[in-house]
Amino acid sequence: MFKNILKFFALFTVYNVVADAKVSLDYTNDGVLRKDGECNINFINFGINNDIIDLKIKKENNSNGTFNLLISDLKNANAYLNNKSTGYTFNDNEIKNYVKVNQNGNAIKDIEATAAPHGRFSLLIKNLKSCEGLSIKETFKTDVLINSYLYYSNVKPNGINHAYDIVEFGPSSNNVPYDTLKWNMNTGLDSAREKCGIYIDYHEFDYTGGAHWKWYLSTDNINNKKCDNPAFYAAVKDSYANYEVMEELFGDHYNGYVIKREGSGIGHMDGILVDQKYLIEIYQNGCDEQNKDQVICTISSNKKLIYKEFTQEFVKNCPSIIEDPKEEVKWSVDENGITAKYDSYSFNITNYNRGALPKNENESVSYKEFKAANSSGIARFNVCTKCGDGTYIGEKCKCVSCPENCTKCLDGKTCTECATGSELIDGACKKIITTTTTTTTTTTITTTITKVPTTTIVEETETVDNVTEKEEPTESEIFDDEEETSDANDSDIEEEEVTDEPTEVKEEDEDDDIEEATETENKPKPITKVVVVKRPKTIKKCLIKKN
Repeated sequence: MFKNILKFFALFTVYNVVADAKVSLDYTNDGVLRKDGECNINFINFGINNDIIDLKIKKENNSNGTFNLLISDLKNANAYLNNKSTGYTFNDNEIKNYVKVNQNGNAIKDIEATAAPHGRFSLLIKNLKSCEGLSIKETFKTDVLINSYLYYSNVKPNGINHAYDIVEFGPSSNNVPYDTLKWNMNTGLDSAREKCGIYIDYHEFDYTGGAHWKWYLSTDNINNKKCDNPAFYAAVKDSYANYEVMEELFGDHYNGYVIKREGSGIGHMDGILVDQKYLIEIYQNGCDEQNKDQVICTISSNKKLIYKEFTQEFVKNCPSIIEDPKEEVKWSVDENGITAKYDSYSFNITNYNRGALPKNENESVSYKEFKAANSSGIARFNVCTKCGDGTYIGEKCKCVSCPENCTKCLDGKTCTECATGSELIDGACKKIITTTTTTTTTTTITTTITKVPTTTIVEETETVDNVTEKEEPTESEIFDDEEETSDANDSDIEEEEVTDEPTEVKEEDEDDDIEEATETENKPKPITKVVVVKRPKTIKKCLIKKN
């Protein structure tokens, strides 16, 4: 208890010092300068008015002639900067990493940060010699997520910095934004302060959508340079990291008039259209990840569009639906809506809860008009796309080719009909493969040649069939019985020609060796050739007279 009394006394003493001091604020390009006559400090991104005036500041002298400066009740804007469902986290021990302390342009690193309840923290700056040129800036861990909306009445409301009913905003009046943007708070707040003299305004600490500070940034804040809404939006717009969808939807006509974080888990940007009085929002039947309540394109104008103007502006402003703006299209209109037919796909446009389409070529679009601005209005229409054979509704509801060999399909993985030569197996078209088997039979013919020795004895007076008679001598020739030896070798002996003519056979004293070669080819009847082979031998010659 005694410790609590001392603690209370210490806080009371500090409070008295702050209460007795006359505190004033100067809003400059560099931040909010808090002046109390003893220690003037510049604060950046910690709020305005009482956010700065009510800070508790205490000096503690050191023995070396320096002092420590303790500043309490600073706002920790990094607490649930984004909802945890987005994957964002921030721990109390990270606070020190995002507080930048400078003195006359030099960074001071000898600091400590201690978390306090309800999104606050205290900061201890050590070993200061003076407060001159002291500046403290809160920076932000990551880009803040911002949902973009349009205030349908198209007139910037009075009293911006408070909550409004979502039914007054588009698209769809169902809290589905045109797009979710990423806004760099570090550069965005610097730009708003330096160009417009506008500073972030914190309201209460809220526990819905994650414990976080509610805050607003608009021309209703401190606005030293009297920026109008177009000037304000120009100052903060460049800090959006992904603005392509908004450019596609509205071009340069959209002007955000407030960036804020209220009770939801993600921040908001509300805006109006500049130099455009009428707006048509186009929705599309849900497909893949696209929400059916998501606006896919808009058509803005200064006057109500007739049928022909509507079809022309539709082609120009809705590239996510029209695959090729130059492709020839056949338009038609009746009481059920407007139809566009292309070679490979078609789509129907029908009414969607606000405004109405023309019913014939001579009528104009009907708009829902607002009391706050008699010359402005909103119309909403829905598009349903039908794809031709060989395609299906894919991402962002565009027609995409079916898988290979599919003639019809439900999606990129499921075929329902196949092309000729393919068959449907488990939702996939697989080619039918025909296998041709060729059988080759090889017949081997074996030829066997058998040599059979044969001895032929021919008598002197015997006539041999099929023997060719050779030329006989016309005169008698007598030879001695003397043996004549031939020294001729095999190369000197000519091979006898075998013919079909009769041949004269000479009697020899010594038996000639005659070999008969028989060639056998697996045939029913063997063929035999008689070959007379002469070898070197002793020959007795005698005259054989013709009978």
